Amino acid sequence: MELPTLPFYWCSQQRLNQQLARQREQEARLRQQWEQNSRYFRMSDICSSKQAEWSSKTSYQRSMHAYQREKMKEEKRRSLEARREKLRQLMREEQDLLARELEELRLSMNLQERRIREQHRKLKSAREEQRKLIAEQLLYEHWKKNNPKLREMELDLHQKHVINSWETQKEEKK
Repeated sequence: MELPTLPFYWCSQQRLNQQLARQREQEARLRQQWEQNSRYFRMSDICSSKQAEWSSKTSYQRSMHAYQREKMKEEKRRSLEARREKLRQLMREEQDLLARELEELRLSMNLQERRIREQHRKLKSAREEQRKLIAEQLLYEHWKKNNPKLREMELDLHQKHVINSWETQKEEKK
């Protein structure tokens, strides 16, 4: 029995395909290796340039300037907060003082009002007393004028007085 054989060109074609596939794989591996190496060197270059930049004198000075600026900002903030607290304290003290002054003023106004009311009451009672006296005097005058017995007595008294005056005048003439 005879074994089936493959034509020669099929074998060479298959080998050629395999060889091309291996070659492509190897090229891909080499490209990948190249990219990895390139990335590594790029990163290494970046790291070394950053390291050089960070360790340079200008970077140190920039860093110190930034630190000083931050320190000054913090100091200004603390100073501002201290001033604000001092102003708050002064405002509280001033408000307390104003409240005390208002209370004293209110008390003095109440005292003054009480004094004025007392003075008004005294004046009113004095006026009332004077009015009562005048009213009593007027009533007395009215009573005196309109009382017939009193008028009669006054008339008698007046007549006696007139008579006495005449008699004294007569005696003086003699």
